[in-house]
Amino acid sequence: MKPVAALAAIFLLTLAGLLGAGPVLGAAAAAPVQGEAADGPLRLELSEMSPRVVTAGGSPDLVVAGTLTNTGDVPVRDLVIRVQRGNPLQTEGALRDALDGTARTDAVTPQFMPLQGELAPGDQLPVRLTLPLRGTPETSLALNATGVHELLVNVNGSPADGARARLAAVRMLLPVLSLPPDPAAPDQVPQAASGGATPFSLLVPITDVPRRLATVPGEPTLLTDDDLAASFAPDGRLGGLVDALARAAPTDSRLREATCLAIDPELVQTAALMRSTNGYQVLGPDGNPVPGTGGAAAGHWLDELATVARGGCVIALPYADADLVALSRAGMTDLAGAAITDGREVLQGILQTPVVSDVTWPVEGAVDDATFATAAQAGGRSLLLSADAVEQGRTTRDSGVLPIAGGQRAQFTVLTDPLLTRAAAGIPDTTGGDLGAVRGASAPSVSPAGTASPLSTQDLVGALTFRTQEPGDGAERGGGPLVVAPPHQWTADGAAAQALLGAVDQLLDVGRIVPRKLDDVLAAGPATGAAALPITYPLQVGGREVTGPALDAVRRTDADIDDLASAAVPNSGVGVSPEEAFTPLRRGLLRAVSSAWRARPDAAEAAARALADRVAALRGSIRVLEPPGPYSLGTSDAPILITVANGLPVTVRVDVQILPSSGLRVAPIELQEVPPLGRRQVRVSAEVTRSGQFSVQAAVRTPDGELLGQPSRLRVRSTAYGTITVWLTASAGILLVVLAGRRIVRRIRGEPRNRPPASGPPVPPLPPRPQTPPGPRSHHTGDPFPDPLATTDRLPPVPPRGERPPPGPPRVPSP
Repeated sequence: MKPVAALAAIFLLTLAGLLGAGPVLGAAAAAPVQGEAADGPLRLELSEMSPRVVTAGGSPDLVVAGTLTNTGDVPVRDLVIRVQRGNPLQTEGALRDALDGTARTDAVTPQFMPLQGELAPGDQLPVRLTLPLRGTPETSLALNATGVHELLVNVNGSPADGARARLAAVRMLLPVLSLPPDPAAPDQVPQAASGGATPFSLLVPITDVPRRLATVPGEPTLLTDDDLAASFAPDGRLGGLVDALARAAPTDSRLREATCLAIDPELVQTAALMRSTNGYQVLGPDGNPVPGTGGAAAGHWLDELATVARGGCVIALPYADADLVALSRAGMTDLAGAAITDGREVLQGILQTPVVSDVTWPVEGAVDDATFATAAQAGGRSLLLSADAVEQGRTTRDSGVLPIAGGQRAQFTVLTDPLLTRAAAGIPDTTGGDLGAVRGASAPSVSPAGTASPLSTQDLVGALTFRTQEPGDGAERGGGPLVVAPPHQWTADGAAAQALLGAVDQLLDVGRIVPRKLDDVLAAGPATGAAALPITYPLQVGGREVTGPALDAVRRTDADIDDLASAAVPNSGVGVSPEEAFTPLRRGLLRAVSSAWRARPDAAEAAARALADRVAALRGSIRVLEPPGPYSLGTSDAPILITVANGLPVTVRVDVQILPSSGLRVAPIELQEVPPLGRRQVRVSAEVTRSGQFSVQAAVRTPDGELLGQPSRLRVRSTAYGTITVWLTASAGILLVVLAGRRIVRRIRGEPRNRPPASGPPVPPLPPRPQTPPGPRSHHTGDPFPDPLATTDRLPPVPPRGERPPPGPPRVPSP
């Protein structure tokens, strides 16, 4: 087949994962002309590249495939594509430039090949390009030397409102261990790659973004979403990653010997809870919990992970991959220490496999002095630190096992290579501006490193090949292996991990590297007499820490949990223990400060708020229940029965209070113990101070005096006399008795009912009533209507006051 015919092949392709690196302006073979915005109206996503490492016995052709998408708002025509390369990278600075996207890629620039059709806005076009690795520069990559080359897949086109320009570009490193045969010189002996055996260890982080919400025993496991169900599946990211380890690095293989798994204990615990018989729930679109669907996938993934981990090196990351330095700087060193110790305990208990017990791998491989001391107190005899996180002085090294200056218990570090970490992580946008606003500039090149693309490990493969070009034994590397440490939140899926493991296997085959067990290195420690190095905390690492507002919210929530735990009754005999009830909540604090939220302050603050709301809801579950109707009190000192509810699975001792009211006085209430997930009626001695209907508030507080649930409103209806009413009634009765007594005294003294006025003319006396001469009694007189009471011995009228009546005849006493 002619080379030109090979270049003309265009086939259908399956869509791959997203490319997510920030735009960095790269060099093109041809000078860009006037075109579309600098960020490009097109997006090129590559999902396939073969071979990933060029060898003499491999394929003679390079194949790249992917999908081209028009993300602009105008059609694009005259589309062409090519793959071009730069010269082999000779220095570490040149490799860094290639990772930055500033290296030249115009050493070989084959001719562009046309893509059929016009691409309308929103449309996609599958692309597949086959290019010979050797041959003429016009029709092939024209490889003529081993080493690491930078490739650029370059797409040009003409938007409807502009001239032809570079509209999309993807850059990658291509390692060449040995050259395939040259079609123009078939008898030429292929050039072999030079190098020596370098001790080598590979860290494989197994992590994910924390998705579990804090719960207490008895509640169903609750996740923010069900993305883990897809990730744990065999074709998901985590499922594919573990499957690649199981197939490429089985137990007792040389690749497994060189590999050490770094696992987030929180992720493993979440998988164990998802597969439990009770299942789990996720928040639905409306915010209400719905059943999750990934229980079976989580169980299968967990079993396969335990099988892969068994018999090899396993280290535990801090629980939820917590940002230890951020916690220490915020004064929460106890929480940072718990993240280290709890992580080891949880991981070993679930996987049932030994875990390296005295090593700590902090996020980005860097700690400050406070975190270093915290790690020592948590049993961290050794740390995995980046070579950039120690002060090396004039002699710089990218690996080694060295004592730490000022460390306790002879602490030491195993250095990891920062250049390889950078190649695995990708780089952010370093252009310092919005290139999309500048017309006339070509679209920047992007790298799949640090994304979910199957090609995300290609730059790491190239950087590792570059590092092993020069021979280096353990003595030259400070007594330690070359350690590849990808970022904790590694996005590699099964295909990307398989490509990395395959490249490592090829390097083992050609004798570039030899496996070194990292757990053995950690057990041996530094060589005798090795110089101790002080630690340093890089400024750029500190700038990506979890932010202050999120840490402040975590600190307040931590205090709320401690206050709530102070109300728990230990050894109550019912429910769960206080440790079982509140340990999940304290570990939930670590999810809010996970390294997954580094450089994502909004996400960190949202996670902290969600945890604070959850703890507030649990505190609010301990409250006084409002009765359906008012309390009816018939006497002034009637007792009140109130009901206290406890929504926690642990017995609590609380202080029940009736807040001061103008209508009710209550006696002090003793601390009350409320059973777990139950209620208790409390008899309150109360005194009514008013009648009628009124409201009072009842509250529940911890023994330390902090309010738990919101105060409840109790309505009281009183039909009894209050104190004021009784006092008024008694006063009126006394007054009535006094007035009645006064009247009786006046009667006894003979005072008239109505006393004459003190002033005015004197009242003349009444004329004397005519006297009837005495005689015998007779019932018949001249009065036709005689008075039956009338007698002849009628008393004379009472003279006026102050006058004596005239003396009358003496009365003869009766015999």
